[in-house]
Amino acid sequence: MFNGWLISFGGVVLPNSFILADGWESTPNQRVEIDAYRDANVLLHRETSGNFKTSLSLNIRSLTLEEMTAFKAVIGLATLDSTDKKQRRLMVTYWNDEELDYKTATMYMPDVTYSIHTISEDRNDIEYNPFTVELIEY
Repeated sequence: MFNGWLISFGGVVLPNSFILADGWESTPNQRVEIDAYRDANVLLHRETSGNFKTSLSLNIRSLTLEEMTAFKAVIGLATLDSTDKKQRRLMVTYWNDEELDYKTATMYMPDVTYSIHTISEDRNDIEYNPFTVELIEY
């Protein structure tokens, strides 16, 4: 059953307002082929792993420095190994578009590229351009 949100990090829901319109992309339950061969009759035989993996792409809207700080705090709550943050292993609950239900998984977040739109010296603020966060299930 859909509860009105798409993703949570460490149990904290990321507000949908952070995600751009049309900014949610998922490739749920990706199959991994272990072995494939054709027999003497040229029939294809495939062995597929039962361990499906999901990848997500979130296009995040432009954020102020305060909003970026809140976003980073939510991501930080999902970090599984606080002593080794370089791994970026996160506990994520997400809407699985294939199963039409929520699924919880350990995911990896590759490097994110940030770009700054404007800097406000009088308000000590930064406005970041929209950016993309990729998540790949372990």
